[in-house]
This record gives sequence, C-alpha cells and structure tokens, in this order.
Amino acid sequence: MKIAIIGTYPPRQCGIATFTHDLYQSLQYSSNQDHRIFAVSDGSEYVFPEEVTYVIDKENLNSYFQAAEIINETFDACIIQHEYGIFGGETGKYIIDLIKNLKIPVVTNLHTVLEQPNAFEYRIIRQLGQYSSKLTVMTQRAIDMLEKIYQINPESIALIPHGVPQFECDQEIAKKKLGFQNKKVMLSFGFLGRSKGFETAIKSVANIEDDDFVYIILGSTHPNVLRTEGDTYREDLMEMVMNLNIGHKVQFVNQFASEKLLKEYLSACDIYVTPYPNEHQISSGTLSFAVGAGTACISTPYWYAKDLLAEDRGILFPFNDANALSTIVNDLLANPAKMLYYRNNAATYGKQMSWANVGKCQLALLKELSDQNTTTISLNNAVQHHVVTPIFQTNNRLSS
Repeated sequence: MKIAIIGTYPPRQCGIATFTHDLYQSLQYSSNQDHRIFAVSDGSEYVFPEEVTYVIDKENLNSYFQAAEIINETFDACIIQHEYGIFGGETGKYIIDLIKNLKIPVVTNLHTVLEQPNAFEYRIIRQLGQYSSKLTVMTQRAIDMLEKIYQINPESIALIPHGVPQFECDQEIAKKKLGFQNKKVMLSFGFLGRSKGFETAIKSVANIEDDDFVYIILGSTHPNVLRTEGDTYREDLMEMVMNLNIGHKVQFVNQFASEKLLKEYLSACDIYVTPYPNEHQISSGTLSFAVGAGTACISTPYWYAKDLLAEDRGILFPFNDANALSTIVNDLLANPAKMLYYRNNAATYGKQMSWANVGKCQLALLKELSDQNTTTISLNNAVQHHVVTPIFQTNNRLSS
C-alpha cells in the first residue's frame, strides 16, 4: 500500500511538520513501502527532501486540485494532518476541495478540536468528517467532543496516540554532555510565544530550595511571532529572570528543538513542565515526548494533560499558580523515590506511544479502510451488472 501524506514538512519549522516527518518515518519502517509527502508551503522558499513528491501552494486552489489528481493516479491511501492555519482559503477550506476529489481511502488526523468553534471552523470539521474515510484523534476527550459538539458518528473516529521517538541515552551521559552534571534539571521546550505560560514556571523557580536546580527553556521564538513582534517575548522573560535574581537557575537555549537536540535535553532532564494557561488544548507533542522520555511530568490541567497524565503518569497544578508548581518541584527534589515513581510510570506508558507502534496502528487502519473500499467497489460493480445476491437486496448496505 502506497500512502500519500499531506501536511507541513521540514525544513519548515513547526510542530505539524515534525509530526508529519515522524509519521512518514514510522510508516516507511513499518511497511517498507515508498510512501510520499505532499508538503504545504507558506510562501517561503524551502529545499524539501526527496520524499516530498509535490509542494501544495497554500493559497492556490488549483494546486490542491493538481495534488488530488496526482494522488489518485499514484497512491492507494492518503493521510492528512489537519490544523487551522495550515491550508488556504477561508478557515483553510481548500483542503476540503482536495478531499472531495480523492477516490481512495482518506484518514484525517485532527490536531485541534475546538470546544466553541465559529461557524466556519464548525463547518470545516463537519466536512472533514463527511469526506474522510476516518478521522483520527489522540484522546478519548476529542472523540467525545466530535460526537457532542460536531455531531460526528463515533464509529467514524479512531483513537491513535501521539507518537514519540525512542529514548535510549543514559541520563548521566546526557547531563555531562550538556554541562549539567550534578544538577537537578527541569525542562520546557517548544516555540516561544505568549500563550505558553513560561512566566508561571519562571516565577516558581524563585521558590525552589535546591541550590543544584536549573530550569532550561529550550526553543526558538515562533516564526509567526518573530515576523510580528521580533524577539520581545524572550527578552521580557529574560528581564523577569533578572528581576527575580534567579539568573543562575534559569537558562534559555535559543535553538529550534530538532529531534536530535530534543532527545539530548529530555534524556538529561529530571522534571518536565508544561505551564500552559489555556485549558482548551487537545494535543501536545511536547508533553507526549516528555512522557515517552520517562521524565517526571508536571503540567497545568489542560485537556490533553489531564488525559495523558492520568493514573499517576504525572502531576497537575492549577493554571497560573507558581506557588503550587514550586511546592510540587520541591517535594520531588526532596523525595527521590517519589521522583522515580513518576518517571517509571511515564516511561512504561510512553513505550505504548512509540512511533513504531503508532505506525503499525496507522497501517492497520488504512488496510481496513482499503479492504472496505475494495468491497464497496465490488458491490457497486455487481449492482451495475445485475448480479447482486438476494441477501444484499434485502438490506441497506448498498445505499450507504
């Protein structure tokens, strides 16, 4: 089965691009087939790797029609990564025009499910549900929301967890390589932006009692933020660190968190924190990676965190509550056995989320859909040639 994957793609720097790349790699590894990427451009000039067969011009509708034509001619199935803002047209409606023209099984992976969508956002998800063979999401909560808010049949939805890479680096070796030997390391990573809540984590550091503690903020400023306001947010955070007199306990690593760099820092860290201030977040690659790495995860109770860190796979603290965060961190640092308990729970669950397993889940789903598609085509041909057996004439399968 040859699969076309639609989404943003490296060297473009965004979370969906990283996800698409990791999914591609997992499918290649699991099936030994020559799958291909249809990369969505944002107007920038990128030199894409050889697995990118076609570049979709985000704001050019004809580019979507041409992509659909190529996919129908060459591929057996298609996986689409959907996030608001990736695709062209009002609220990204051009991706609907592409899906309408596909004649093969289509799986659409939803990275965002909004609780209070506007009319355009609501219509897009409804149409994705209508024209996709299956929608995939990463939590049961997302399935419930699609059913209750968007009236999508849960049988049209599959749950496949966010994939994570293999983490095999020894912690002490990783700490030594990064210069953190004998340090207790807390980490956050991802693009810097004002919606990430880093202020809360920084304020908590002022109350951390361990002199060997260090908090690392790894990541470059989001490209969209850089275009509109430059690096002022990072500068504001650095000024906050200086005003709190905790410069010796906070370090900024202003680099894009590539998978190689990320593995090194996650392997070295003891505690991982996502201090996001917004409850309405249905997925988080950063938290998924931290669980996969077996860190002691601490997070605000946004939707994805509540699901992923359930059953003692991590610890939740209230939104914007720096004091609560510092209390939890101090407790873990003072109780190594408790730290190890949470780390082991995360690592055990994280093995289920490995990209190798996720790739197998995607392939199994696509094979099932492909078999159903073949059966439907055969039945339709049977109808056209008047050789339908009575059992099919007495039910409603043919009308579906």
